[in-house]
Amino acid sequence: MILKYFIAVVLCFSILPFGSKEGSSTVKGKIKIGGKQREYILYLPSNLPENSPLVFVIHGYTDNAQNMMKTTGFNAIADENKFAVCYPQGLTDKEGKTFWEVGYSFKQSLEVNDVEFLTGLATYLQKKYRISKAKTFATGMSSGADMCVMLACKAPNIFKAVAPVCGCIMKSVYDQSQNSKPIPVFMISSTADKITWWNGDLPDNQGYGPYLSTPDLLKFFVEKNKCTQIKVDTLPDIIQQDSSFVISERHLNGINGNEVLFYKVVNGGHDWPGWSGNRDINASREIWNFFKMH
Repeated sequence: MILKYFIAVVLCFSILPFGSKEGSSTVKGKIKIGGKQREYILYLPSNLPENSPLVFVIHGYTDNAQNMMKTTGFNAIADENKFAVCYPQGLTDKEGKTFWEVGYSFKQSLEVNDVEFLTGLATYLQKKYRISKAKTFATGMSSGADMCVMLACKAPNIFKAVAPVCGCIMKSVYDQSQNSKPIPVFMISSTADKITWWNGDLPDNQGYGPYLSTPDLLKFFVEKNKCTQIKVDTLPDIIQQDSSFVISERHLNGINGNEVLFYKVVNGGHDWPGWSGNRDINASREIWNFFKMH
């Protein structure tokens, strides 16, 4: 369904010296999808086997692909585990800020379909670099996490599992996604997040449009996957100076063996754990471990 919108693609790339490990390559690519020129960064570890996994790491509002590559540390994890990493670049809105079209009520830009862009890019990279179609995943921060939620709902045939960090689901997207296909999901959210509110914002006080609470988003994915078992654990509070700790909820025995994993960062903020905010976990490594299981 998504791929019928895929128009012509054109790639122009250059190899960039982003401190890559010897033998690896970092490609700055351009691709034309949906009539728009789009950009991305692709990291390929040295000696990457054919049929390796591909992980999309999606930046947040006003952020960019290169910064996401630097801060998350996914390249080092990719070197250790032999998978490719794609950092897609969002377009700029009317105020010149980078964004993703995730269902916000206000118009940031006209005629932008980022689901089309990311699915088209994933299909292109799978073919060009002989990457596994069955092992393509997506994670992201904030608005990039909202994008992951949309991909779970609208492109489950392309992205086999997602891991949104500090993400939400807009009410409009939720209403359209009741019959979407279930896939494994790993959510990391914080109780004191001042950007993506834990209790959601159905009255639209923030102005982004109505969105569900974090517990309701978790319930949405748990019920969609028909998980029948839950295991709750409090992870070790290794760094007490960060004033937060993590509670793990594993929702198991879902359809096709799917799992919904939830890390609740108590007293945490709008952060990527391990990089900022909570230091008890390394979000990037936890996310890869989840993808690796699926």
